[in-house]
Amino acid sequence: MFSFLFYYQKALFFLTLFLFAFIPLYPKFPLTNVVGTFVAIRVEDLLIALLAGGWGIYLALSNQLKVFVNDRLNQVLLLFFFIGLVSLISAIFLTQTVSPHLAILHFLRRVEYMILLPIVATVIKTKREFILSLIVLFCVVLAVDIYALGQQYLDWSVISTSNSEFAKGLSLRLTPGARVNSTFAGHYDLATFLAMTLVILTTVFFTVKKWYKLALIFLGGLSLFVLIMTAARLSFVAAFVGIIFALIFSKKKKYLLLIFIAGALILIYPSQLRDRFISTVTINLLNMGQRYEGKTEDQQVRSRLNIPTLAIKTSSRSADTSIFVSPSGGEASDITPGEPIDTTQLGVYRSFQIRLNIEWPRAIRAFIKNPFLGTGYSSIDIATDNDILRSLGEVGILGTYALVLVFVEVAKRVKYCFGDESKLIKYFSAASLAMIIAFLLNGLFIDVLEASKVATLFWMILGLNLAVLKIAKEAR
Repeated sequence: MFSFLFYYQKALFFLTLFLFAFIPLYPKFPLTNVVGTFVAIRVEDLLIALLAGGWGIYLALSNQLKVFVNDRLNQVLLLFFFIGLVSLISAIFLTQTVSPHLAILHFLRRVEYMILLPIVATVIKTKREFILSLIVLFCVVLAVDIYALGQQYLDWSVISTSNSEFAKGLSLRLTPGARVNSTFAGHYDLATFLAMTLVILTTVFFTVKKWYKLALIFLGGLSLFVLIMTAARLSFVAAFVGIIFALIFSKKKKYLLLIFIAGALILIYPSQLRDRFISTVTINLLNMGQRYEGKTEDQQVRSRLNIPTLAIKTSSRSADTSIFVSPSGGEASDITPGEPIDTTQLGVYRSFQIRLNIEWPRAIRAFIKNPFLGTGYSSIDIATDNDILRSLGEVGILGTYALVLVFVEVAKRVKYCFGDESKLIKYFSAASLAMIIAFLLNGLFIDVLEASKVATLFWMILGLNLAVLKIAKEAR
C-alpha cells in the first residue's frame, strides 16, 4: 500500500504540473455551452475535476482525511463553501433571485477554483517538486509573452470571450490599436497574470546564480513589456505595488528607488498605457476634455436618457469581417452627447461610468436585499468589476467574512516561512504575500476571483507556498 500511495501521489503531482501549464496556455475553446450564459464548460474544468477526484481518493487511502478536516485553513475554506451553499438555497427558494442551474454552476465554479489550494498543498511533497513547479511556471510565462508578441506583430490568432459571439471559440485577429490578450481571452486577465508573476520573478531573482539571474531579468523585462502592451492601468499599478512589498518583505529596500525610477520612465514614454493614465485623471477625476454635443434638440433630450454602454466598435476582427477601432487620439463614433470625442478618453470614461452607475449599484442593491447571505451566485450578472462588492452582493456579510478568513489564514502561514533557512523558500514566501496584495488590488476594479485562468493559477501558486511550508517544517 505504501508503494502504491507513493506512485499515486507522483501521478497526482504530474497532473498538477500539467495543469500549471495547460490552464494558462490552452485557449478558451468551449467544450459545452451553458444555456442562459456565454460562460462555457471547458477541457480544463474536466481536468480539474479529475485531479480533485483523484486527490479525494488519495486522502481517503492515506488516512489523511481527518488531518485535512482538522486543519484550520481547510475549516475556514469549508465554511466558505457551506455559506455559499446556504446562500444558494436561499436565493433559489426564498429570495428567488437566480436561475437554479446558473446559480449551481457558479457555486461549483468557486469550489473548483479554490479547492486547488489544498490540493496543491497536499500533492507537492518535496523541494525538488516545488522547484520543478516553479520552472514550469516560468516557462509558461515565457510562452505567454511570446504568444502576445505574435498576436501584436505576426497576426497570430486571438481567442476572446469579450462577448457572446466571440465566446463560441472564434479565431480572431487584433486590429490596429487593440490590446493583446495572449492565451487569456482578455487583456485584463493577461495583465493580472503578469502582475502576479512579475512579483514572483522579483524575489526569486535574489535566490539564483549569475546566469539564471540574466534569464530572469530577460523574462521579467519581456513580461513588463507585454504588461505595458495590455494598457491595463490597475494591473500595472498592482504589479509595482506588489514588487515594492516583495522587496520590503525580502529586506531588499535598497532596490526601491530603482523601481520608482523605472515606473516613472515607463509612464513618461508615449504609449496607450500612459494615454489611459492621463485620461483617467483628466476625464474621470477632473471632468476635462472635449465632449460631443447634440446638434439637435432631439439628440440633447435623448442624451439625458442614455445609459453609457460599452463601445459598439470592437477591437477584434474575424476572417470574414474586419471591424477596426479608431487609433488612439482619433475621433470616436457611436457616442452620445456629453461623452468625450477622443477614442482613448471615451474608453476610459465609459469603463468608469459602467462601474459607477451600473455594476457597483447593482451589487449594493443585492447586498441591501439580503445583507447576511446576499442574493446568491450569478444574481448580479456576469460582471461587477469589484470583488468585494460582488462578494457582499452574492453571499452577504457571512460569505465575505468567511472569504476574508481564508485570506488571513493563508497570509499567516505564508508569513511563517519568512524566517526559513532556505533563501528560495523565504523569498518565494515574501513574493506570495506580496502577490496576494497585488491580486486583491486588482480585485477592486476587476473580477479576478471569478476569472477562470487567473483565479485557478492564483490559488495554485498559494497552494505551492503552503506545500513549501510543510516541507520546511518536516526538514526541521
